[in-house]
Amino acid sequence: MQNVIKSLEGMFNVIVDVLDLTNPVRYVITAIDILLVITMFIYITKIIKKTRASQIVKGILLLAFIYVVAKLSNMVILTFFLDNFMSYGIILLLIVFQPELRNVFEKLGRSKLVDVFDIDDNIMVKHAISETAKAVEIMSMKQIGALIVFQRTTKVSDVLKEGIPLNAKVTSELIQNIFMPRTPLHDGAVVISGSEMLAAKCILPLASEVSVPKNLGTRHRAAVGITEISDALVVVVSEETGTISLAEGGKLIRDLTADSLRELLDKKLDRTKTTNVIKNIVKK
Repeated sequence: MQNVIKSLEGMFNVIVDVLDLTNPVRYVITAIDILLVITMFIYITKIIKKTRASQIVKGILLLAFIYVVAKLSNMVILTFFLDNFMSYGIILLLIVFQPELRNVFEKLGRSKLVDVFDIDDNIMVKHAISETAKAVEIMSMKQIGALIVFQRTTKVSDVLKEGIPLNAKVTSELIQNIFMPRTPLHDGAVVISGSEMLAAKCILPLASEVSVPKNLGTRHRAAVGITEISDALVVVVSEETGTISLAEGGKLIRDLTADSLRELLDKKLDRTKTTNVIKNIVKK
């Protein structure tokens, strides 16, 4: 234990010496340095998630953690093995993932500073909203009942456990097929997170009868129920009347059109607020 503490103290002293925090200017430079490293890390992580390298990276991080533990604990054999593996393993990974690395640098060359902060994701979310509104419009005309949950900050993990996993891209055709009467998945709700349809046939908690007008059915009670315990948005299409509604915060907005629904979802699911702030800073 004492060896570990001494090693940590040594590492801390080395870091302080490298940072050279001898005057106030160095503190500012160090803060900018850390911010740039974090930004670069977020950007690279986002790109890696979209490639087959993501699982390999998790393995590398695990090995790196084991290596640090072995080094601090003075495990000679394990440290020797990992030292050699790291030396030759990195070269091997560069060869195997050469196409992915090329794509990363190509995208980096085409990107602007604000592209780091979810602009691509926001475009995909807007596409999901558009596809949902299109499906809802058609189902409304045909009086096909539907219940579509848009997950936001609060995760609805308990609801997802009861459903059938999909992990599919949001498309109008898929939504319509799911809610087609007498199909296996038409009962329950579809859950969407960002631009991905996570699950179908999800059972939602029901709101009390006091919260929902008596002339509305189980779908509307379920929509209100999940919004009472989370910040989710829920789109409801009435099977009896074809009326389109949106539930949020335990309340229903009724008699929407496909266009007004799209506008509401665009506003409430907008991810570009942070990006707009950054754009203004960059312009100044």
